[in-house]
Amino acid sequence: MKKRLGALVRILISVGILAYLFNRIFQEQAAKYFADRQIDPETLAWLDRARIVWSEGPAALWAVFREVNLWWFVAALACFGLVCVVGTLRWQLILRVQGLNIRFPRASSIFFIGMFFNAFMLGSTGGDVVKAWYAAHETHHKKAEAVATVVVDRIIGLLALFVITLLMMAIFYHRVFDDVRLRVFAFVTLGVVVSTVALTALSFWRGFADKLPGLRRSLQKLPKYDTLKRMVEACRIYATHPAVVWRTVLWSFGVHIFVMLSVVCIGYGLGIECENGVVDYLLYLPIINTVAAVPITISGFGVRELMYAEMFGEVGVPQAQAVALSLLGYIATLFWSLVGAVFYLTHRNELPPAAKLTQDLS
Repeated sequence: MKKRLGALVRILISVGILAYLFNRIFQEQAAKYFADRQIDPETLAWLDRARIVWSEGPAALWAVFREVNLWWFVAALACFGLVCVVGTLRWQLILRVQGLNIRFPRASSIFFIGMFFNAFMLGSTGGDVVKAWYAAHETHHKKAEAVATVVVDRIIGLLALFVITLLMMAIFYHRVFDDVRLRVFAFVTLGVVVSTVALTALSFWRGFADKLPGLRRSLQKLPKYDTLKRMVEACRIYATHPAVVWRTVLWSFGVHIFVMLSVVCIGYGLGIECENGVVDYLLYLPIINTVAAVPITISGFGVRELMYAEMFGEVGVPQAQAVALSLLGYIATLFWSLVGAVFYLTHRNELPPAAKLTQDLS
């Protein structure tokens, strides 16, 4: 019940932010409509004004979507396809440390199924749970180890993103501190980075729970504490495989670079002209992706679009184009998630009901 309520709250936040953002864009487009026709909107009745805003605004936004160059969008899809390939190879490296040797075709199909669940399933059965279940049932049901591979895959991917974000912020520090709104986003990003790194370090610090009075007893009261303990122990194994960790980090850099290239291709396809060209993408996208990774909304919806509008608006990109850039980037990910739906339909008989799925991993 709590998970469903949490998902509902996140959906409502997403819808609220998007409604606010779309209304702002529609008001901007309606203002152009009134100016072109020399109409004073204050002389119109509220209902007539609202009718114009919500007819002209969506039409103008749809026109932006229709302007995207098909070949640039195909290039964006190809870039995100490479994200999936590199992401699968990265996960295979992590799996092998735990003795889970899954061949690339099978690993990629599980990867795509996980994408499908993350994109379309809003319940408790997320893509990470599905990936862990499949991995556990591939080789001798190594449940804790399978969960550990998914957790480590997530953590290393996030840490690589944080490194890219901090590097870009350091290179363009003068822009970060000269722009008030960008400075706010930068501080939020730093907060996310520091808290994530600190929590990760504390989680894998052997014996930390015994250093604080009562912490171990409090943790032991958690549901499925033994499973959590086994998973943490499985994660600690990676500390003895530094070469694998570094290779995984390098693969993660490749994942994030191709994600950014995908958005750059869509930007070119929309004819977006930033004041500083590709440099603006390199600075803004890591910050946006870092903040959107915080689970405030479903898949970062709303938060991501608002940041695109605010940040790219600072370099001369109209709000409608900035939001279209964000949404088309998300559509590119959905395309590959639908590929995961094909794999899921062929393997769904292997997957137990949601309740048993989480029980099997405990």
